[in-house]
Amino acid sequence: MNILKKLTIFMLSGALLMSVIPLSAKADTTFSYALRDDGTAEISCINKSIQTAEIPSEVDGHAVTALAPNCFSECTSLKEVSIPETVTEFGEYAFYACSALEEIRIPASVIQIGNYAFETTENMLLFSVDENNPAYQSPDGVLYDKSGETLIKYPEARPDTEYSVLDACRTVENWAFIGAQYLEQIDLKQVQNIGTDAFYFCVSLKNITVPEGVSELNGAVFSYCESLEQAVLPATLKSIGENCFYSCTSLKSVNLPEGLEKIGAYSFCHCPALTALVIPESLTSMNINCMGYCYDEEKDEYFVQDNFTLYVHKDSPAFRYAVTNQIHYELIQTGTVYYILIAVCLIIIVILIIAIVRVLKNRRSES
Repeated sequence: MNILKKLTIFMLSGALLMSVIPLSAKADTTFSYALRDDGTAEISCINKSIQTAEIPSEVDGHAVTALAPNCFSECTSLKEVSIPETVTEFGEYAFYACSALEEIRIPASVIQIGNYAFETTENMLLFSVDENNPAYQSPDGVLYDKSGETLIKYPEARPDTEYSVLDACRTVENWAFIGAQYLEQIDLKQVQNIGTDAFYFCVSLKNITVPEGVSELNGAVFSYCESLEQAVLPATLKSIGENCFYSCTSLKSVNLPEGLEKIGAYSFCHCPALTALVIPESLTSMNINCMGYCYDEEKDEYFVQDNFTLYVHKDSPAFRYAVTNQIHYELIQTGTVYYILIAVCLIIIVILIIAIVRVLKNRRSES
């Protein structure tokens, strides 16, 4: 696992462990609970070495209706969990870093799943949602909302190399495909919104076409996609987020569409196979080390990439970025100058043709 991912997980897990505390004095070695406003109970697991968990439907006369935030967080040995029909809610990070969990069955009663409930479940093979659930579904083992418009979570250990989202899908949630280790190709069809860090650390992903209509790529959407060679970006794209393509070490080709306005810090940093980028005239903001830099792990420092060229417009933000950072650049002729040059060339050609025709006519008349 790479350093950045380890650091990210360490920071998150540290925060989560601090927040998971026993919520009652009940002498139970597996769960604690807290009462909710409606008198029902939410459960927290206090035995982090647990391998199988059977959540009770009732504690001390209170119906168990929720898994508390961080409920099973860092239960790295948890392989099986049984959830009663009384449970209606999974809290945020409920199964965070349950790295041994391969399948989870979501009963019909669950109508709310908190953010990042299944993150860093690196051995998860499938989600199984009861067909009578009114809020969620799991076609082919992938977790969606009931309408199919939002893809919530793709199982990280799913062995398939290709995947197509549902026709109805318009939103890919934050972290939805993070760590999907075998995925090589994905058809996003008519997706309009791609969440923060959505494809982070998809190490087998080879190419990506972002659909027309997507206007923002927030955060490290494709960071550490080490096999990614080509990215096709839509004409509707306005902003590329910080670390978006960071350390895509195989990336060779990416188009930056006219209309793009912002490129975040480190967005194309440490992409050694990317040797050139054409910067659109529409770009107004380029942040620190956003392109043209690689990282030296031994020296723990960034350096300008020798074989990299920026194609920029004179006096543009990209021009100033290249000059300031001593990155090799080539100037792009502006549209007005370009067309004037073409017009001048055409006029010269026409004049030459007319002159040649006259010369030939004169020679004929003389003979």
